[in-house]
Amino acid sequence: MATTDAEHVFCLHCLARNPLGDEFCAKCGMRLMIVSRPAALRFEEEEFASHDEFILARLSALENRVERLTKEVERLRATLASLVTGSA
Repeated sequence: MATTDAEHVFCLHCLARNPLGDEFCAKCGMRLMIVSRPAALRFEEEEFASHDEFILARLSALENRVERLTKEVERLRATLASLVTGSA
């Protein structure tokens, strides 16, 4: 989730300022979502539908993080393989 000012969205993960309309944070890659009202109010007003939306948003954020971590593990594995191959 992210907070906004008139023309920017601030990432709640790293607090970087991003242009309004960007889907992902330019600094950390986290998916940016605009909070239109506090989650507590959504749960009171829409109960289960709101809860499902919250779960989907969290799943999306977790999927994004897993994807980034997978790429990092692949990069580190390739680096390690090149170090092992180079020293043999």
